[in-house]
Amino acid sequence: MQARQRSRVTPRVLLFALLDVLGMLILASGALWLARGETLFIPDFPTSTPTAVITVAAGIALMVWAVAGILRELIGRPAEPDADRP
Repeated sequence: MQARQRSRVTPRVLLFALLDVLGMLILASGALWLARGETLFIPDFPTSTPTAVITVAAGIALMVWAVAGILRELIGRPAEPDADRP
């Protein structure tokens, strides 16, 4: 039986995770405008339905790109053996 391996979290993976969170906030901002006509954090952004739709699309695109980057980083690097297991 193979020993379980842990992936190392690198600064690059953390950067992609932060970009993923930013994408979620952008998506939430546009979705809130579409649902209630209110802004989330930045006053007067988005200001219209087309802007909100673009914001939702940009948030989704950023999240997909960030998750793809995380997966590329974790798959491309050799993992360390789990020190807790014999």
